[in-house]
Amino acid sequence: MIKKLRRKFVITNMVFVTAVILAALITMCVSNYRRYYSDSMRAIEQTLSRNLEDLKPAIDFGKATGNRPQRPEDGGIGRISVFTVILDGFSDTVSAVNDSGIQIDTDTAQTAADAALSSGKTSGTIQDMALRFKIEKTDSETKIVFADITYEKDNMQSLLMLSVLIFVLVLLTSFFISVYLSRRALSPVQEAWDKQHQFVADASHELKTPLTVILANLDILKSHPENTIAEEKRWLDNTEEEAVRMKDLLQDLLFLAKEDAAAAPPAPHTPLNFSQVVWECILPFESVAYEQNTTMTEDIKDNTFVSGNEKQLKQLLMILLDNACKYAKNGEILITLEQKHEKAVLRVKNTGPLIPKEDLEHIFERFYRASKSRSRETGGYGLGLSIAQSIVHNHKGSIKASSTTQEGTVFTVSLPARKSPIEP
Repeated sequence: MIKKLRRKFVITNMVFVTAVILAALITMCVSNYRRYYSDSMRAIEQTLSRNLEDLKPAIDFGKATGNRPQRPEDGGIGRISVFTVILDGFSDTVSAVNDSGIQIDTDTAQTAADAALSSGKTSGTIQDMALRFKIEKTDSETKIVFADITYEKDNMQSLLMLSVLIFVLVLLTSFFISVYLSRRALSPVQEAWDKQHQFVADASHELKTPLTVILANLDILKSHPENTIAEEKRWLDNTEEEAVRMKDLLQDLLFLAKEDAAAAPPAPHTPLNFSQVVWECILPFESVAYEQNTTMTEDIKDNTFVSGNEKQLKQLLMILLDNACKYAKNGEILITLEQKHEKAVLRVKNTGPLIPKEDLEHIFERFYRASKSRSRETGGYGLGLSIAQSIVHNHKGSIKASSTTQEGTVFTVSLPARKSPIEP
C-alpha cells in the first residue's frame, strides 16, 4: 500500500509540475511569437503609409543566390527588413520595387508577389520564403509590402529548442525530487503502517493466549461431566483469571483506540490536590512492596495543585507504581512530588533491572518490552506505559524515562501546576 501511495504521490506531483512548466513555456513562446508578429505587422503598416512617389523603380540586382543578403544599416524598422512590390493592376507583373530594408531582384519580387496573391488573403505569411505580407489594391495597381521574418523564425526556433531543453531538465529534476520527497513525506506513514501491523499482530497474540487457555479448560470440564463444580474449581478459577486478563487487555486497547481516533470526548478537568491523589494511590502498594521485600520511600510536597481528571491521573499513578513494584523486587522505590516553577514534577524511581539505552526511546510503544523480565509473567501486556503517555499528553504534560547505574530507572512526569485550587 505504501508503494502505491508513494507512486500516486510522485505521479500527482509530476502531473502538477508538468502542467505548470508547460503552461509557463507555452505562454512564453506564444508571447514572443505575438510580439514578433506585432513588430513585423507594424513595420508593414508603416511602409504602407508611405507615398507611392517615394518608391524607387524596379532594379534587377541579379538572381537570388539562395542566401538572403544583409540588410543595409539604415534600412528596415528595428530588426525587421521590409520591401515593397508594386504590381500592374492588369497584368500583376512587377512594375516597381522599393528595396528599403532588404535587397531583392525583380524575379524574386515577382515570385513573392505571386505567392502572396495565390494565397487569396490580404495578409499572411509565406513560410518557404520567410516573408510576411500585406496587400493593398487600387484600380490601377497592387501594392504588397513584405517583411523578412528570418530573424523571427531563427529566434523562435532557438526559443523552442531551449524550451524543450528546459522542460526535459525540469521534468527530470522534478522526478528525482518527487521520489526523494515521497520517501521523506511518507516515512512517518510507513512507520505508522509498520506499527499498526505490529500492533495487530501483538494484540492478536495476546488475545489468542487467554482464549486458548479458556477453550482448553472448557474441554477438560466437558470431559468430566460427572464431576461437581467443587471438583473442577481449579479449572473454573483459571478460566475466570484468563477472562479477567482478556477483559483488561480489551479495555486498554479500547482506551488507546479512542485516544488515537479522538472518538472519546475529553474528560472534564477540575482543580485537584495532586499531593493527596498521589498519597491515595501509594497506600495500596505499600502492602505489595512489603510482601516483595521492597523498600518504598516517599517525598511528597503538600498542596501541589494541578488541573486534571482525577480518574485518569490515578490510573497514571497506578501504572507507574505497578510498573515499579514489578521490577524492584528486593530493591528500593522512591516516589517524589514537588513543584518547580509552574510545573508539578512527579518522579517514580526503582532499582530494578536497567532498561538498555537503545530501548528507552521505544519504552512507550504499545506491546513493547525492553527485556525478558517484561514478559507475560509480570501480568502485563506492554500497554501500560502507552496509556500513561496518552494520559499525560491529555493533561498537556510530558513524561520521560531514564535508566542509569547511578540513578536506577526513573519515570518523570511534568504537569502544569496551579497555585491554588481556586485559581482560574
